Amino acid sequence: MADTFGQDQFDRLESNTVALPHPDATAALISGGTEINTHFSSIPFQYQALQHEGIHKIIDSYDILGGPVSPTVLYATEEFRADNPEIYAAFLDALDEARTVIEENPREAANIYKRVTGTQLEINFLESIITDEQVSFSLVPHNTFSLAEFLFEVGAIQNEPTSWQHYFFDDIHAWEGS
Repeated sequence: MADTFGQDQFDRLESNTVALPHPDATAALISGGTEINTHFSSIPFQYQALQHEGIHKIIDSYDILGGPVSPTVLYATEEFRADNPEIYAAFLDALDEARTVIEENPREAANIYKRVTGTQLEINFLESIITDEQVSFSLVPHNTFSLAEFLFEVGAIQNEPTSWQHYFFDDIHAWEGS
């Protein structure tokens, strides 16, 4: 919105938005019987919606941020990390192990997802999401800094970040994040 209406109008359409959980918003969009006619979504919900006639993509994070984005960022306090270095390290190792499994065997990853979540989605559909070229399971943060800059500019956060490393622990600073 800021690009279209100006920085001071970044929230111009806020009064037209309704916060709904992704499953509810997707069901409302698919049904067509509600006032919900657009939805900023996440995996796997946008893929489900796109399977229905009359639903199409308007824009995605690649369009908005110019490339891949980290849609989920996990966090811990500095105190927790300092007090629990073994747990912190084990968690990072487990994330990297999961990434490896997903990248090397997307079908098995789809089976695990189905088993753990209890979803009724078909394995082939889940595997197609996992292998979509716009889906990444990288641990490296992508396009977080432009969002952080925007949040500072509009007053949503008080401390101005100087780089993406500003808000990530130093053990990942060598990664090629953004």
